[in-house]
Amino acid sequence: IMTLLVHFFWFFGIHDAALAGVLGPIRDGNLSINAAAKAAGEALPHVFTTPFWVYFVIIGGCGSLLALAILLVRSKSKQLKTLGRIFIGPSIFNINEPIMFGAPVVFNPLLMLPMWLNSIVGPAIVYIVMSLGWLNIPATLNQVGQVPVPVSTVMITQDMRGILWAVVLFVVYFAIWYPFFKVFEKQKLAEEAQENAPSQN
Repeated sequence: IMTLLVHFFWFFGIHDAALAGVLGPIRDGNLSINAAAKAAGEALPHVFTTPFWVYFVIIGGCGSLLALAILLVRSKSKQLKTLGRIFIGPSIFNINEPIMFGAPVVFNPLLMLPMWLNSIVGPAIVYIVMSLGWLNIPATLNQVGQVPVPVSTVMITQDMRGILWAVVLFVVYFAIWYPFFKVFEKQKLAEEAQENAPSQN
């Protein structure tokens, strides 16, 4: 619910930082509890932490936009391909503002829907994986949110399985983005064809 809430407000151009005052203490508080439990040799009780959010839920920034950036780079549309080349660098380092406002995803129902889906499916997968012990639950804080995946997922979990699950998540995010992107691309190709068509006097 919390991850969906953040992504819902992005549709209106409201940055996730606007909700950090509410969600930040919950995520960081859970991480502190995990750190204390780890020091005491106890089981880690909380999956929903800041690293869970930063390094698994939002690969490429909120909405997991790295997958969309790659689709843009490979687009048949000249406009989208150009935008993709601009957006890919920031997306690798989890900076989503250029693509969010430049694609745009904001105020774009077609691209916002897969973003909302990713905000539900991704966290659900990671929550289950960590709860079942298939990946270490984070217990240490790393405030550098711009460390690329999968380096960040291994670093924060201290678990090499972080690479595997980062790949799985990226494939899932990519698969969710793909059909919506193709419709968006088709619209842009039609616009470009109309613009390039010879004018009739």
